[in-house]
Amino acid sequence: MVLYHYCSTQTFGDILTSKVLWLSDLTNFAKINDKEEVIRTFEVLWNNIKPRLLRSDLEKQIVNSQIDMIENQFKIEILVDPPFGCCFCRYGDELQQWSEYGDKTKGVSLGFNFEWFKNIPNDLPHPNSICENSIGYSDVLYHNLEVENAIYEICYNSIKLYGLTAWIMGILSTFKHYSGFIKNYSFHGEYETRIVYYPSDNHDYFNNSLHLTGPIKSPYAHYCLPWTYGNNDIALSEIVLGCNCNISENEVRNLLIENGINRNVNIKKSSGSYRIQNN
Repeated sequence: MVLYHYCSTQTFGDILTSKVLWLSDLTNFAKINDKEEVIRTFEVLWNNIKPRLLRSDLEKQIVNSQIDMIENQFKIEILVDPPFGCCFCRYGDELQQWSEYGDKTKGVSLGFNFEWFKNIPNDLPHPNSICENSIGYSDVLYHNLEVENAIYEICYNSIKLYGLTAWIMGILSTFKHYSGFIKNYSFHGEYETRIVYYPSDNHDYFNNSLHLTGPIKSPYAHYCLPWTYGNNDIALSEIVLGCNCNISENEVRNLLIENGINRNVNIKKSSGSYRIQNN
């Protein structure tokens, strides 16, 4: 499966030189375009589910106690153990992605073969003492009624099964589990998949198996994920040039060679016809 990371030509050059992708703090609101990133799960989604739990056939005293416990804990969860992520698109030539992340069609989209990342499971990660559970990749869930119903069922069943301990036995972990992947539905045209990592001081062995390094504080907090283990062992399989990109396919090929990328990478031009407005 190939997924695409859109960026400017300058960032493309940096990715080629460094041979890494950045997993950045998803709660760093100075660097993201969604003001509800992560907190949407703990606020908007929860505020929609809470009255449904109160209207359900569950014992009201237990529901109220769980709501109190959850809301106190959510205030902490928003601030601690933030997820770090790198975002991709399922398609390599999408106008919304070009406009928002690909320098308004002047940049590139980089196609990475996700089968190459063998130590990153296709699953939702969450903070965990088991390292393999702390990193993973999955499609973003755009908040709609179907998503809301699924999370409601988890909350309902947790309270029915665990009673006064439901908040710790099922609800809290579920919301933390999904918080790095649920987004406002208005972003659904991005067709996003993301790698998400929850760092821990106990993950040294696992980090070594991924060759993941960090945290690096400058220019902002991030972890570095390699996409190559040698000139011929690389995850990069395709490069799409934006329809207004000012570098040619030959120039990109030369850049690959200059940076030691000897394996064949498919290079093509976007089929888009976007015209940049000067006014």
